This record gives sequence, structure tokens and C-alpha cells, in this order.
Amino acid sequence: MKRGLLIGLALMPVLYYVVTVLAYAYDFPYMDDYPTVVDFLNRLPTATTIGQKASLLMEQNNFHRLVLVKLIAWLDLALTGSVDFRLLQYVGLAFLLLTAGLLWLAMTTPNPLLSKEGAFSASASVAPSLLRRGLGVVFLPALYLLFQFQGWNIAFWGIVAVSNVGAPALALLAFWLASQKQATWAIVVGLVTLFTNGNGMLVLPLLVAGWAMQGRWRWVLITLAVTLPALWAYFLHYENPAGPSLGTLLRPEKLVHLLALDTAFLGALVYHPAVPWLPIGLGSLTLLWMTYLLLIRYDRTNPTLFWLLVFLHLSGLMLAVNRIQNDTSIVFASRYRNITALHIAATYLTVAQVLAQRRVQPAPLWRGWQTTFVGLAVLGTFGLWGVSNWTYHSKIVRFRELKQTDNLLWQRYGQIRACAPQYQPVRRLSDLARRGYFKPETPSLTRLQSQPVASVPTTTPGDSLQYAVDLKRVDDGFLVVSGWAKVAGRKANFNDTYVGVQRPDGWHYYTTLFHQRLDNDDSANDKDTGFTAIIPLTGKMDAANLPLAIFVKSGRFAAFKVLKADKDR
Repeated sequence: MKRGLLIGLALMPVLYYVVTVLAYAYDFPYMDDYPTVVDFLNRLPTATTIGQKASLLMEQNNFHRLVLVKLIAWLDLALTGSVDFRLLQYVGLAFLLLTAGLLWLAMTTPNPLLSKEGAFSASASVAPSLLRRGLGVVFLPALYLLFQFQGWNIAFWGIVAVSNVGAPALALLAFWLASQKQATWAIVVGLVTLFTNGNGMLVLPLLVAGWAMQGRWRWVLITLAVTLPALWAYFLHYENPAGPSLGTLLRPEKLVHLLALDTAFLGALVYHPAVPWLPIGLGSLTLLWMTYLLLIRYDRTNPTLFWLLVFLHLSGLMLAVNRIQNDTSIVFASRYRNITALHIAATYLTVAQVLAQRRVQPAPLWRGWQTTFVGLAVLGTFGLWGVSNWTYHSKIVRFRELKQTDNLLWQRYGQIRACAPQYQPVRRLSDLARRGYFKPETPSLTRLQSQPVASVPTTTPGDSLQYAVDLKRVDDGFLVVSGWAKVAGRKANFNDTYVGVQRPDGWHYYTTLFHQRLDNDDSANDKDTGFTAIIPLTGKMDAANLPLAIFVKSGRFAAFKVLKADKDR
């Protein structure tokens, strides 16, 4: 393969991902950003001592202690005078780029332990049959797995971008440093990872396990001396948000479901509702492969990838325990997909490496199997990358729209809907803005106004509209209508909602801005039902009594209703 073509194929997924993040990042908090970052910055001025500041940093957020994300927001505030939530998204992007670079180093950097023993370095890497085609070709599938948008949420949600992407990136860095005999730095990075996300607590114990398997007992003791007090500090005053004890969650009758949750998460990249068993099957294969790697002592060949896979498998198990009460579909949330993508990428690289080191006769036949495996991986991951980006691009657009709408509703009408009301998002964000710590853009009704569509409302037999209009207001030459709507009995997932107004020449229909309704009691199932229409008024129109209609399309289902003006003011 020509070098220019190879470089182009390698850069394509990376550049597409980077440009998309830069284009759609938006400076506004979302959901758990409020109790984590917004609340932390609001309370920071009242913390006058080092102990009080440390206590704020260490406060538990759900199952995690998200110290790193708070430190980044604090640093941003100290340097610029205000927090920009896009910075958190950019840090997540940087962590993903770091992950890709470290995977490359894991495949190309000589293993000092093997070099000392006079053996071939696995990372130097692959046997002649694959070297002739170049490691760059072998590495392509890893890039197409990492830089695709099944995990679109991690790219644009502030705390998730830092914690969910940062923890595996820092874990990988710690394992690579350990493999390069940079033990002190590995421990330092392990400590940072501990306070990045919940699964970060795995890194220091895994470093201990790795050095124990290498017989490096001095570093085992040193790491234990750091790990034990660090974990004690982590779990000091820790509360279990799930409620039930671990023993209750792991009763024998639930172990089969636990395994299903775990394997479904590990194989989530191939999930499709029509074949719900497929991710479980793929995840089970990766568990068997991990067992094989342990049997052949792959930790001696490529300790970086080996311990990364252990970390990722245990992360999946932690999520499964956390979600033991749920169906397997819960593990497919986009904010977890980066773990799955990295897990599949690292598994693929280990398979390619093990295949390349085999000495099986007849050699030409074995080389053919190697080439076929890599070729199929390139084609498969390229296809997955294309389908994923095509499928999830609309969700990226709507997630930015969600934040824009929340910004508009907050600044003009004192409402925030993409956050549970118990977090008091309006008060907290308003307090942050009054202090000058948050300076978002001023939303423009003109720029966000609804667009007319040539749509003829229809209904699906047997379907009806469920809705509520909780904001109807004339504002600066526009009629602003906001609420929620869905096809009755249908699960809402990014519906298309249109608002119609009756004018003297007939009905006119307009697009709406999407937003979530996490303020609703049933938001767990219907959070994606929110809409806001900004309809330009013309002439002398009685906006208060202007007849309205709502039309919702949800896949192949549709519902329509003309609203009564006196009911929905």
C-alpha cells in the first residue's frame, strides 16, 4: 500500500472526529455537570482553608470522586476568570488522542524485559509476514474503532469527556510507563487516575499485580504503601448511591444476569435491536481470548496491552454490578461506548500480535490467514466507522441544539430542562453567572428561529398525541412555544416535532429546537420529548389566541393534534 494512501486512511477518522468535536462543542453545562462543576465553583469562594478546598475536591459525585475534572475547571477559572465547558470537551478529545498514541507505542516500543532476556520484542512487533505490509496497515482498525461516534456523548458532555475518556487513557499511560521501567511515574499517574473516575481505582492494584507477576517485589511494596492510604482516602465517608449491598446485588440467581450484562457491555459496538444476542456473543469471545492471553503469559510479551485489557474487563464488570437491576440494553448508553471501543481495539491488536508471532507450517498458509484477518478487520472497522458516524451525526447535532435551547430558556425565561430539578440548575447556574464565573453567549431568537416546512400532518391509525405546553409567550416579534410531545405508547428517541400556526391563508408548520425534559417525572423513558418553537409573527396577529397544532413523527409512527388556545396558554 502506498505510503500516502496509508497516511490518508489513518488521518481520515482522526481528523473527522477532531473537526466534529471542534465544530459542535458548546459552552453550556448538562445534567451532572451541575452538581459536579457548577456547584463546586459556586462553593469554592467559601472554602478559605486548604482542608476545606480539599474537602470540596473530594466530595462524592454519584459513585465517583471526580477530582480531576474539578481541578481542570478550577484552573480554567484561575487563568481566564470564568469556566468554559468546551474546555472539558477538548480535554476529553486530548485524552482520546493520547490513547491512540499510546496504543501505537505499545505496538512499537521494545519491551525492556524481553530485550534483557534476549528475546524478540513483541512490540517490535510483528513477524516478517506482517512487517512486509507494515504495522501501519495493522494499526488502521484500532483508529477506526477509537475515532467513531457510537460514543458521541463522551465528546460533548463536559464531565464525561474528562472522566470516561480520561480514566482509560491514564490507565494505559500508567501501564506503558510501568512496562518501560518508569515505575515512579506509573504510580503518580495511577494516583491521578484514581481520582478521575470510579474505574480509576483499579489502576494501582493492577500495577501491584503486574510487578508481582514480574517478581519485582520492591515495587510491589512501594506501590502498596501508596495504594492503601490512597484507597482509604477515597472510601472515607463514601456512600453507596445504589442502596443495596454488594452481597445483595450478587446473589447466586443474579450471577447469570451479571455475566450477560458484562458480556453485552464488552461487545456493545455491534449492538442492534434485531440481534440482541450479538454483543453478548462478541463479549463472551473476548473473555475467552483474555483467558488464553493469561495462559500464554502475554503479560511478558506486551504488558501494556495485557494490563489494559484486564483494566477494561474489570471496568465492564464494575458497570455490570452497578446496573445489575437493569436489562442488558442499559449498557449500550453512548457515554460507555469509548470503553467498549478501546476494549475491541486492544483485543484486535493482541490477536494480530499473537498471530504474527506464531511459527506454524506451512508458513505460506499461515501468512495467508494473517493477511486475511487484518484485511477483514480493516474492512469491518471501516464499515462500522462509516455507519456509526452516519447514524449518530443527527444526535450530535441535536445535543448541541439541546444545549443552545437550554441556554435560551435559562437566559430569557429562567428555565433549565436538561437537568433533574433536584439539582436546582437554574439557581446554581445563575449564581455562577452573577459571580462572573460563567459567561455564555447570548442566545439570539433570530438565529435560532424555527424554519417553515412543507409538511402535511398525518396520523398513524390507533396512535394519538401526548403533550404539554408549558411556555407560550410573545417575545421580540416571535411566538415562543415550548413543551413536550410524543406519540402515545411509543418510546421517544429524538422524535421530529413540528408546531403549526393557523393564519388567514391556512396552516403553516415550523421546525422546533430539540431539548430534553429531565425535569419530568418520567424522564427516564421520555426524556427526548422536549421541543421549543420560535415562530416569527407577521402583521397584526393575536398571538395569545393564535390556533396551534403539534405534529410528531417517531419512526414509522405519527400523531397530530390541534390545540385549544384557552387551554394551553
